[in-house]
Amino acid sequence: MTATATAKAPTLGIFILCHNRPEETRHAIRSVLEQSDPDFTLTISDNSSNDEVQAMVAAEFPTVRYVRRTPMLPAMQHFNRCIDDVRTDYFCLFHDDDLMAPRFVEQMKMAALAHPQAIALGCNAVIEVFGQPQAQASFLARKEHDTIATAQSLAARYFSRAQSGIAPFPGYVYQTRLVGGLRFLTDGGKYADVTWLLELARKAAVVWIRLPLMTYRMHGGNDGNTESRRDRLRFLAYLKRNQSWLGQGILQDYRCSFVYKTLLKQPDSGHAQRRRAVARAFLSAYRWTRYARAATYQALLERALVKRAQQA
Repeated sequence: MTATATAKAPTLGIFILCHNRPEETRHAIRSVLEQSDPDFTLTISDNSSNDEVQAMVAAEFPTVRYVRRTPMLPAMQHFNRCIDDVRTDYFCLFHDDDLMAPRFVEQMKMAALAHPQAIALGCNAVIEVFGQPQAQASFLARKEHDTIATAQSLAARYFSRAQSGIAPFPGYVYQTRLVGGLRFLTDGGKYADVTWLLELARKAAVVWIRLPLMTYRMHGGNDGNTESRRDRLRFLAYLKRNQSWLGQGILQDYRCSFVYKTLLKQPDSGHAQRRRAVARAFLSAYRWTRYARAATYQALLERALVKRAQQA
């Protein structure tokens, strides 16, 4: 009998972080309550500016633990307050507009037992765009459990020009002991989730589960749909400050993304044309730098192998 089979299953606390979306919250709660493994704690953390979520939970889920954040907290402080409330071995910060697959808890516990050194466990997801499920999952992987050993490797999954998707942030489960006192940067803007994950990966390994264990729902209210040059510059500064452990290549890759999205896509004008000329010159130089890096070819090979495995 294996150690995994005999080890005691870890405890898991799930928080659903809510803000003014009672209908979506209803579906999220139901998906969590329909787990194949019912051994977990569930907390509805309501950070709404109105009473609609509170009324819905009281009427339809009276036995579920409900916490109202009064006064309402800034978004990242809301995440941090939930972490402060954790009393279990592992915890999940789920979103009110996403759905858990029935085996989420079961598979996360199995992964936790198989990878006790991992600080975070991410999962694949079905992507739903404005109500329509997409054919391709959130990321492609060759292995059932893909171990990401360093923050630099995790950053490459996000920003390399040869990456194969990412594990959605709401589907992560974190090991409380290894997280320790680490918290979200409260001034991180829309990239606070990425900086949080990179800081975690700096401490210990991150594992991605290939099986889709959630539905990630994309709609008009997603933060990712809003372009913020200020947040991009803030994140660029973060990468620059931490390039000693993230690597110069990641900084170059993100600079490429920043220049492309903020300068080349501007509407036509005299200033925009000059900026585009500067951007093209930068991208031309970046292209040669990128192809001089061995990591580029390693990433391209890995992506080709992943696609081949998916087609087999």
